[in-house]
Amino acid sequence: MGLTTEEIMELSLSLVDWDEVPGDSTVYVPGEDIETALVGIDLESPEIQLAASEGYDLALAHHPVGDDARLEFTDVLDRQVDLMTDHGVPEDAAEDAIADLRERLDHSAHASNYRHDPSVAELLDQPYMNVHLAPDEIGRRAFVAVAEDLPDDATVGDFRTALREAFPAFRDADTDIEVRLGDADAELGEVAVHHAAGTNGGASVAEAYYDHGVDTVLYIHVGADDTQQLREQYGDEKNLVITGHIASDAVGLSVFVDALEEAGVSCTCISGVGIGR
Repeated sequence: MGLTTEEIMELSLSLVDWDEVPGDSTVYVPGEDIETALVGIDLESPEIQLAASEGYDLALAHHPVGDDARLEFTDVLDRQVDLMTDHGVPEDAAEDAIADLRERLDHSAHASNYRHDPSVAELLDQPYMNVHLAPDEIGRRAFVAVAEDLPDDATVGDFRTALREAFPAFRDADTDIEVRLGDADAELGEVAVHHAAGTNGGASVAEAYYDHGVDTVLYIHVGADDTQQLREQYGDEKNLVITGHIASDAVGLSVFVDALEEAGVSCTCISGVGIGR
């Protein structure tokens, strides 16, 4: 007997010792006796149809696309506050830093067609789910461990090299780890790994870190406007390391896929999940 979609969700939570399903992860179409899964960072209508036509028991996506995972996505942003306060940012300053992001994402979710992809899966009777925050948390903890293992006099370049050496996904990706603010030769100092919080925090979250003693912020992606704003404000005084969206997601997802296969689910990886495997 294979797993149910509920058991697969529980498996993802067990990898990070969580008890509750986060707001950005959900089962759109439940399934039982799952022995095969098509797994990808983005699985939408075309990939759902591919899973159905190829006979996969489950279409398993990373990014949320509809229903609760889209409409409740802003709940996950509370983790941004937690990450900032862990680095000494006062709670009111952390809340202010994400206020605009929370409002923009709330408006975006309200305007989205949250029924599009789930309705295709329902029509095809194709089990379909997404698991977002737990794999990202696996990656975040792994990145933190790399930073903590570095000597006190490590540079930003040393951090970048250590990340590449630790994770095959960074070595195999077409993107590179970029230093968008600061310099590779600069002292690394205190590092904040801002990942597994729904999305990156943009310029305002980085500013909150920098203004409260953090020297280096790690995002997995950032917008060009945010980078420019930070350059104008901080010059080379602070550092912003960008590891790459898909490669970074692949780090945590690889651990999740390994756990699925150990539990008896044969996984076919597409849409970025296979990087570094």
